[in-house]
Amino acid sequence: MANAEYLTELVRAHYSGDERRFSNLLNQVIASESRAGHARLAERLRELRIEGTRPEAPARATPLARAPRNLEQILSIGYSNTKLTELVLAPTTRDSLERYVVEQRRAQALADHGLKPRRRLLLHGPPGCGKTMTAAALAGELKLPLIRVRLEVVFSKYLGETASALGDVFAEAARVRGVYLFDEFDALGRTRLDDTEVGEIKRVVTTFLQLLDADHSDSVLVAATNTGHDLDTALFRRFDDVLELPAPTDEQRREMLARQLRPWRMKPTEALLANAVGLTFADIKAALQDAYKDAILSDQARPTRDAIANRLSGRQLRVPTRAS
Repeated sequence: MANAEYLTELVRAHYSGDERRFSNLLNQVIASESRAGHARLAERLRELRIEGTRPEAPARATPLARAPRNLEQILSIGYSNTKLTELVLAPTTRDSLERYVVEQRRAQALADHGLKPRRRLLLHGPPGCGKTMTAAALAGELKLPLIRVRLEVVFSKYLGETASALGDVFAEAARVRGVYLFDEFDALGRTRLDDTEVGEIKRVVTTFLQLLDADHSDSVLVAATNTGHDLDTALFRRFDDVLELPAPTDEQRREMLARQLRPWRMKPTEALLANAVGLTFADIKAALQDAYKDAILSDQARPTRDAIANRLSGRQLRVPTRAS
Protein backbone atom coordinates (compact mmCIF):
# COMPACT_ATOMS: atom_id res chain seq x y z
CA MET A 1 0.00 0.00 0.00
CA ALA A 2 1.02 3.62 -0.45
CA ASN A 3 2.82 5.00 2.60
CA ALA A 4 1.39 7.63 4.94
CA GLU A 5 3.27 10.48 3.26
CA TYR A 6 1.76 9.69 -0.15
CA LEU A 7 -1.73 9.46 1.32
CA THR A 8 -1.32 12.75 3.17
CA GLU A 9 -0.09 14.55 0.06
CA LEU A 10 -2.88 13.07 -2.08
CA VAL A 11 -5.55 14.33 0.33
CA ARG A 12 -3.88 17.74 0.56
CA ALA A 13 -3.69 18.06 -3.24
CA HIS A 14 -7.34 17.04 -3.61
CA TYR A 15 -8.73 19.52 -1.12
CA SER A 16 -6.50 22.35 -2.32
CA GLY A 17 -7.76 21.84 -5.87
CA ASP A 18 -4.24 21.19 -7.18
CA GLU A 19 -5.27 18.74 -9.88
CA ARG A 20 -1.87 18.56 -11.53
CA ARG A 21 -0.12 17.61 -8.29
CA PHE A 22 -2.87 15.12 -7.44
CA SER A 23 -2.44 13.47 -10.85
CA ASN A 24 1.35 13.32 -10.49
CA LEU A 25 1.10 11.80 -7.02
CA LEU A 26 -1.45 9.26 -8.19
CA ASN A 27 0.84 8.23 -11.05
CA GLN A 28 3.65 7.70 -8.52
CA VAL A 29 1.39 5.56 -6.34
CA ILE A 30 0.35 3.44 -9.36
CA ALA A 31 3.99 2.95 -10.35
CA SER A 32 4.92 2.05 -6.76
CA GLU A 33 2.13 -0.52 -6.48
CA SER A 34 3.09 -2.06 -9.83
CA ARG A 35 6.72 -2.43 -8.71
CA ALA A 36 5.53 -4.00 -5.46
CA GLY A 37 3.64 -6.65 -7.41
CA HIS A 38 0.17 -5.35 -6.51
CA ALA A 39 -1.09 -5.65 -10.08
CA ARG A 40 -4.81 -5.66 -9.27
CA LEU A 41 -4.59 -2.53 -7.12
CA ALA A 42 -2.50 -0.72 -9.72
CA GLU A 43 -4.97 -1.67 -12.46
CA ARG A 44 -7.92 -0.48 -10.37
CA LEU A 45 -6.19 2.84 -9.66
CA ARG A 46 -5.56 3.30 -13.39
CA GLU A 47 -9.22 2.61 -14.06
CA LEU A 48 -10.30 5.15 -11.44
CA ARG A 49 -7.87 7.70 -12.88
CA ILE A 50 -9.50 7.38 -16.30
CA GLU A 51 -13.03 7.42 -14.86
CA GLY A 52 -12.16 10.55 -12.90
CA THR A 53 -11.40 12.59 -16.00
CA ARG A 54 -14.99 13.32 -16.92
CA PRO A 55 -15.75 15.62 -19.84
CA GLU A 56 -16.00 19.21 -18.67
CA ALA A 57 -18.90 19.99 -20.98
CA PRO A 58 -21.34 17.84 -22.90
CA ALA A 59 -19.91 16.76 -26.24
CA ARG A 60 -21.81 17.32 -29.44
CA ALA A 61 -24.59 14.85 -29.98
CA THR A 62 -23.08 11.71 -31.50
CA PRO A 63 -25.83 9.07 -31.88
CA LEU A 64 -25.76 7.77 -35.43
CA ALA A 65 -28.36 5.19 -36.36
CA ARG A 66 -27.06 4.67 -39.87
CA ALA A 67 -24.61 6.10 -42.35
CA PRO A 68 -25.73 8.66 -44.92
CA ARG A 69 -26.96 7.05 -48.11
CA ASN A 70 -23.86 8.01 -50.07
CA LEU A 71 -21.62 6.32 -47.46
CA GLU A 72 -23.63 3.19 -46.64
CA GLN A 73 -21.13 0.92 -48.39
CA ILE A 74 -18.10 2.64 -46.91
CA LEU A 75 -18.89 3.23 -43.23
CA SER A 76 -19.62 0.46 -40.75
CA ILE A 77 -21.03 1.93 -37.53
CA GLY A 78 -21.22 0.41 -34.07
CA TYR A 79 -20.92 1.17 -30.38
CA SER A 80 -18.41 -0.24 -27.93
CA ASN A 81 -18.36 -0.93 -24.20
CA THR A 82 -14.72 -2.00 -24.25
CA LYS A 83 -12.39 -0.30 -21.75
CA LEU A 84 -8.63 0.15 -21.88
CA THR A 85 -8.29 -1.89 -18.69
CA GLU A 86 -9.60 -4.91 -20.60
CA LEU A 87 -6.67 -4.85 -23.04
CA VAL A 88 -3.31 -6.54 -22.52
CA LEU A 89 -0.81 -3.81 -23.39
CA ALA A 90 2.79 -2.83 -22.79
CA PRO A 91 3.00 -0.18 -20.03
CA THR A 92 4.21 2.57 -22.37
CA THR A 93 1.44 1.83 -24.87
CA ARG A 94 -1.19 1.88 -22.10
CA ASP A 95 0.14 5.23 -20.85
CA SER A 96 -0.07 6.72 -24.35
CA LEU A 97 -3.66 5.56 -24.85
CA GLU A 98 -4.72 6.77 -21.41
CA ARG A 99 -3.23 10.14 -22.33
CA TYR A 100 -5.45 10.19 -25.44
CA VAL A 101 -8.53 9.63 -23.30
CA VAL A 102 -7.56 12.28 -20.75
CA GLU A 103 -6.79 14.90 -23.41
CA GLN A 104 -10.06 14.22 -25.22
CA ARG A 105 -12.03 14.51 -21.99
CA ARG A 106 -10.21 17.71 -21.02
CA ALA A 107 -10.38 19.23 -24.49
CA GLN A 108 -11.99 22.44 -23.24
CA ALA A 109 -9.26 23.00 -20.64
CA LEU A 110 -6.66 22.65 -23.38
CA ALA A 111 -8.64 24.94 -25.70
CA ASP A 112 -8.70 27.63 -23.00
CA HIS A 113 -4.92 27.75 -23.34
CA GLY A 114 -4.85 27.58 -27.13
CA LEU A 115 -4.03 23.86 -27.23
CA LYS A 116 -5.66 20.93 -28.98
CA PRO A 117 -6.03 17.34 -27.75
CA ARG A 118 -4.38 14.42 -29.47
CA ARG A 119 -6.80 12.85 -31.95
CA ARG A 120 -4.81 11.20 -34.76
CA LEU A 121 -3.34 7.80 -34.00
CA LEU A 122 -1.53 5.28 -36.20
CA LEU A 123 -1.44 1.69 -34.93
CA HIS A 124 0.80 -0.90 -36.57
CA GLY A 125 1.55 -4.53 -35.87
CA PRO A 126 0.72 -8.05 -37.08
CA PRO A 127 -2.90 -9.19 -37.45
CA GLY A 128 -4.72 -10.27 -34.31
CA CYS A 129 -2.64 -8.21 -31.88
CA GLY A 130 -5.25 -5.70 -30.78
CA LYS A 131 -5.42 -2.82 -33.25
CA THR A 132 -9.18 -2.98 -33.77
CA MET A 133 -9.77 -3.65 -30.07
CA THR A 134 -7.70 -0.59 -29.21
CA ALA A 135 -9.88 1.60 -31.42
CA ALA A 136 -12.95 0.02 -29.81
CA ALA A 137 -11.56 0.77 -26.34
CA LEU A 138 -11.01 4.43 -27.23
CA ALA A 139 -14.59 4.62 -28.49
CA GLY A 140 -15.83 2.92 -25.33
CA GLU A 141 -13.88 5.21 -23.00
CA LEU A 142 -15.03 8.35 -24.83
CA LYS A 143 -18.60 7.07 -25.31
CA LEU A 144 -18.38 7.76 -29.04
CA PRO A 145 -19.56 5.63 -31.97
CA LEU A 146 -16.90 3.43 -33.54
CA ILE A 147 -17.05 4.10 -37.27
CA ARG A 148 -14.98 1.80 -39.46
CA VAL A 149 -13.94 3.22 -42.81
CA ARG A 150 -13.83 0.30 -45.23
CA LEU A 151 -10.85 1.19 -47.34
CA GLU A 152 -11.26 -2.03 -49.29
CA VAL A 153 -14.52 -0.55 -50.58
CA VAL A 154 -13.04 2.89 -51.11
CA PHE A 155 -10.32 1.30 -53.24
CA SER A 156 -12.88 -0.44 -55.40
CA LYS A 157 -13.04 -0.90 -59.13
CA TYR A 158 -14.69 2.51 -59.30
CA LEU A 159 -11.30 4.09 -58.81
CA GLY A 160 -12.26 7.40 -60.33
CA GLU A 161 -14.68 8.02 -57.45
CA THR A 162 -12.23 7.19 -54.66
CA ALA A 163 -10.99 10.71 -53.95
CA SER A 164 -14.56 11.96 -53.82
CA ALA A 165 -15.54 9.16 -51.43
CA LEU A 166 -12.67 10.02 -49.09
CA GLY A 167 -13.80 13.63 -49.11
CA ASP A 168 -17.28 12.50 -48.07
CA VAL A 169 -15.78 10.47 -45.20
CA PHE A 170 -13.90 13.47 -43.82
CA ALA A 171 -17.01 15.62 -44.22
CA GLU A 172 -18.89 13.06 -42.13
CA ALA A 173 -16.14 13.13 -39.48
CA ALA A 174 -16.66 16.88 -39.22
CA ARG A 175 -20.44 16.45 -38.99
CA VAL A 176 -20.62 13.52 -36.55
CA ARG A 177 -18.05 13.13 -33.80
CA GLY A 178 -16.78 9.59 -33.44
CA VAL A 179 -13.75 7.31 -33.48
CA TYR A 180 -13.09 6.73 -37.19
CA LEU A 181 -11.04 3.57 -37.81
CA PHE A 182 -9.23 3.46 -41.15
CA ASP A 183 -8.54 -0.29 -41.17
CA GLU A 184 -6.25 -2.13 -43.59
CA PHE A 185 -4.35 1.12 -44.05
CA ASP A 186 -1.51 -0.65 -45.87
CA ALA A 187 -3.08 -0.21 -49.30
CA LEU A 188 -3.25 3.54 -48.85
CA GLY A 189 0.02 4.02 -47.00
CA ARG A 190 2.35 2.24 -49.41
CA THR A 191 1.16 3.52 -52.74
CA ARG A 192 3.28 6.65 -53.10
CA LEU A 193 6.41 4.55 -52.52
CA ASP A 194 5.45 1.81 -54.97
CA ASP A 195 6.53 2.46 -58.55
CA THR A 196 4.13 -0.22 -59.81
CA GLU A 197 0.99 1.65 -58.69
CA VAL A 198 -0.97 3.57 -61.28
CA GLY A 199 -1.06 7.34 -61.22
CA GLU A 200 -4.71 7.48 -60.19
CA ILE A 201 -4.03 5.63 -56.92
CA LYS A 202 -1.09 7.90 -56.13
CA ARG A 203 -3.34 10.90 -56.69
CA VAL A 204 -5.81 9.41 -54.22
CA VAL A 205 -3.07 9.16 -51.58
CA THR A 206 -2.14 12.79 -52.20
CA THR A 207 -5.81 13.69 -51.80
CA PHE A 208 -5.94 11.78 -48.50
CA LEU A 209 -2.93 13.70 -47.17
CA GLN A 210 -4.55 16.98 -48.16
CA LEU A 211 -7.82 16.00 -46.46
CA LEU A 212 -5.91 15.00 -43.34
CA ASP A 213 -4.14 18.35 -43.26
CA ALA A 214 -7.41 20.23 -43.75
CA ASP A 215 -9.30 18.23 -41.12
CA HIS A 216 -10.08 20.23 -37.97
CA SER A 217 -12.97 18.13 -36.70
CA ASP A 218 -13.49 16.90 -33.13
CA SER A 219 -13.41 13.27 -34.24
CA VAL A 220 -10.66 10.82 -33.31
CA LEU A 221 -8.94 9.33 -36.38
CA VAL A 222 -7.28 5.93 -35.97
CA ALA A 223 -5.39 4.23 -38.79
CA ALA A 224 -4.49 0.54 -38.45
CA THR A 225 -1.91 -1.23 -40.56
CA ASN A 226 -0.20 -4.61 -40.44
CA THR A 227 3.15 -3.03 -41.21
CA GLY A 228 4.67 0.27 -40.25
CA HIS A 229 8.07 -0.06 -41.85
CA ASP A 230 7.26 0.57 -45.50
CA LEU A 231 4.60 3.26 -45.13
CA ASP A 232 4.98 6.65 -46.72
CA THR A 233 6.89 8.84 -44.25
CA ALA A 234 4.57 11.73 -45.12
CA LEU A 235 1.79 9.78 -43.41
CA PHE A 236 3.73 9.39 -40.17
CA ARG A 237 4.06 13.16 -39.84
CA ARG A 238 0.28 13.58 -39.96
CA PHE A 239 -0.34 11.53 -36.80
CA ASP A 240 0.07 12.67 -33.21
CA ASP A 241 1.36 9.25 -32.18
CA VAL A 242 2.51 6.07 -33.88
CA LEU A 243 2.11 3.05 -31.60
CA GLU A 244 3.32 -0.46 -32.30
CA LEU A 245 1.19 -3.40 -31.14
CA PRO A 246 3.63 -6.28 -31.67
CA ALA A 247 3.02 -10.00 -31.34
CA PRO A 248 2.37 -10.78 -27.67
CA THR A 249 5.16 -11.90 -25.38
CA ASP A 250 4.89 -15.11 -23.34
CA GLU A 251 3.95 -13.03 -20.29
CA GLN A 252 1.24 -11.20 -22.21
CA ARG A 253 -0.17 -14.53 -23.42
CA ARG A 254 -0.24 -15.67 -19.81
CA GLU A 255 -2.16 -12.54 -18.83
CA MET A 256 -4.58 -12.95 -21.74
CA LEU A 257 -5.21 -16.58 -20.82
CA ALA A 258 -5.72 -15.65 -17.17
CA ARG A 259 -8.36 -13.07 -18.12
CA GLN A 260 -10.17 -15.44 -20.45
CA LEU A 261 -10.13 -18.28 -17.90
CA ARG A 262 -11.22 -16.17 -14.92
CA PRO A 263 -15.00 -16.62 -15.45
CA TRP A 264 -14.48 -20.40 -15.15
CA ARG A 265 -12.30 -20.02 -12.03
CA MET A 266 -9.37 -21.53 -13.83
CA LYS A 267 -5.75 -20.40 -14.04
CA PRO A 268 -3.29 -20.81 -16.90
CA THR A 269 -1.00 -23.78 -16.41
CA GLU A 270 2.37 -24.28 -18.05
CA ALA A 271 0.76 -26.91 -20.27
CA LEU A 272 -1.86 -24.44 -21.52
CA LEU A 273 0.81 -21.79 -22.04
CA ALA A 274 2.83 -24.25 -24.12
CA ASN A 275 -0.22 -24.73 -26.33
CA ALA A 276 -0.51 -20.96 -26.74
CA VAL A 277 3.07 -20.33 -27.90
CA GLY A 278 3.10 -18.29 -31.10
CA LEU A 279 -0.58 -17.35 -30.92
CA THR A 280 -1.96 -13.83 -31.07
CA PHE A 281 -4.56 -12.38 -28.71
CA ALA A 282 -7.22 -13.00 -31.35
CA ASP A 283 -6.10 -16.64 -31.70
CA ILE A 284 -6.33 -17.23 -27.95
CA LYS A 285 -9.73 -15.60 -27.64
CA ALA A 286 -11.10 -17.56 -30.61
CA ALA A 287 -9.73 -20.86 -29.25
CA LEU A 288 -11.36 -20.35 -25.85
CA GLN A 289 -14.65 -19.33 -27.44
CA ASP A 290 -14.61 -22.55 -29.48
CA ALA A 291 -13.87 -24.57 -26.34
CA TYR A 292 -16.77 -22.87 -24.56
CA LYS A 293 -19.10 -23.65 -27.48
CA ASP A 294 -18.00 -27.28 -27.34
CA ALA A 295 -18.88 -27.38 -23.64
CA ILE A 296 -22.32 -25.84 -24.18
CA LEU A 297 -23.12 -28.25 -26.99
CA SER A 298 -22.10 -31.10 -24.68
CA ASP A 299 -24.33 -29.75 -21.88
CA GLN A 300 -21.35 -28.81 -19.71
CA ALA A 301 -21.08 -25.64 -17.62
CA ARG A 302 -17.52 -24.95 -18.70
CA PRO A 303 -14.81 -26.47 -20.88
CA THR A 304 -12.20 -28.82 -19.47
CA ARG A 305 -8.50 -27.98 -19.51
CA ASP A 306 -7.94 -30.72 -22.07
CA ALA A 307 -10.60 -29.22 -24.35
CA ILE A 308 -9.00 -25.79 -24.05
CA ALA A 309 -5.55 -27.24 -24.73
CA ASN A 310 -6.84 -29.01 -27.83
CA ARG A 311 -8.41 -25.84 -29.18
CA LEU A 312 -5.23 -23.85 -28.55
CA SER A 313 -3.03 -26.45 -30.22
CA GLY A 314 -5.48 -26.53 -33.12
CA ARG A 315 -4.89 -22.82 -33.59
CA GLN A 316 -1.14 -23.42 -33.56
CA LEU A 317 -1.51 -25.88 -36.43
CA ARG A 318 -3.37 -23.22 -38.43
CA VAL A 319 -0.53 -20.71 -37.98
CA PRO A 320 2.65 -22.83 -37.92
CA THR A 321 4.94 -19.91 -38.74
CA ARG A 322 4.01 -18.16 -35.49
CA ALA A 323 4.69 -21.20 -33.36
CA SER A 324 8.08 -21.97 -34.94
